[in-house]
Amino acid sequence: MNSQMIASPIRIGKKVAPNRIVTQPMECNDADSSGNPTDLTFQRYRRIAEGGAGVINFESLTITLESRARKNQLLITEENAKKLERLIREMRAVNHESLILFQLNHSGRLSEKAFSKVVSVYPTGDPTVHVLTEKEVEAIASSFVKAAVISKQVGADGIDFKHCHGYIGAEMVRPANTRQDRFGGSFENRTRFTRETARQMRTALDDESFLIGVRFSIYDGIAGGFGTSGPEEVIEDLGEPIAFVTMLEEIGMDYINVSAGIAGSEITQPSKKYPEGVYRHFGWTKAVKKTVEIPVIGSGYSYLRDGKNNLQEPERSKKSFLYWAEKNLKDGNVDLVGIGRQSLADPLFPRKILSGETQSIDYCTTCDRCLALMLAQKEVGCAIHNAYYRDLYRRIKKEAQS
Repeated sequence: MNSQMIASPIRIGKKVAPNRIVTQPMECNDADSSGNPTDLTFQRYRRIAEGGAGVINFESLTITLESRARKNQLLITEENAKKLERLIREMRAVNHESLILFQLNHSGRLSEKAFSKVVSVYPTGDPTVHVLTEKEVEAIASSFVKAAVISKQVGADGIDFKHCHGYIGAEMVRPANTRQDRFGGSFENRTRFTRETARQMRTALDDESFLIGVRFSIYDGIAGGFGTSGPEEVIEDLGEPIAFVTMLEEIGMDYINVSAGIAGSEITQPSKKYPEGVYRHFGWTKAVKKTVEIPVIGSGYSYLRDGKNNLQEPERSKKSFLYWAEKNLKDGNVDLVGIGRQSLADPLFPRKILSGETQSIDYCTTCDRCLALMLAQKEVGCAIHNAYYRDLYRRIKKEAQS
């Protein structure tokens, strides 16, 4: 099977990605105690750069150490700028064609209380969780703007303003956000944080060629989550998500990256137990693509492999990554295809798939051992194909059994 579509370049804003493969953000929890990249971080990203994806979307960079989900999460502040600049420089030395995006994030209620402060956009029912004041929301917005400016200064091509998987951007837009100020209640108020922060970013950057986009969860899969019609609803309703992506295009976003679910859920990561979740992702992405003209990135492709999966299709070639990537691109259902766990299993996947070296690909088995490492606050990587992470996974399993 050819790779004609995924190998073709595409314009995103005023820049051009050399192909249609995107490495999605995968948090690997290997920064130092100050949020700086370590030798392991440099090694990982040089390898990802060598893989040659059209777009390399960096893992979630926290805009503050005060509230974060990972103990050793990468940080983006002025204090970390030089190390981040070096990281970009070393990636460019390997590959100067891929577009590099920084995903900017605040963990909100998903912050880990063992080492940071848990905060929420709206009441959680837990009186120990601090609900952000209006001034605190505005301060967080300012930190996002500063992080966007730093991203440009250190050499990134753009940023991903994270609105997925239950973090603060996702919290903000949910119908469950019934705040009684200008950031809650109505759809207009719940999207105000997104609109105002994005516009402030564009003004502060003063560079139309610098990319700004949003990765968002189109359906959270929880009561009052995004993709439902009200604070207590759970049934999927794409009315607000479609209005949201329309708004993103209107305020000048350069791309939209479609995901779903909350962190660690099977909605986010299709699995052997629910392989048909892949098709849901395709449908969600198609709905967004029908709505907007700007480039749309799709998710859920890692599970497909070379067709060795549990999808109910007798012909193996018709349930592979290459088949569905080409089909969805040709059918106009998506503009770029994203790989997350597959980029951990084999950072060289884009190069191999584009050059036809498919026999040498280390395919993701969707075992989710990488997720187990993340939940244990350990360094994250593929515990099947990489000996370092395999040994680390064995240690945490042994500790859990003792």
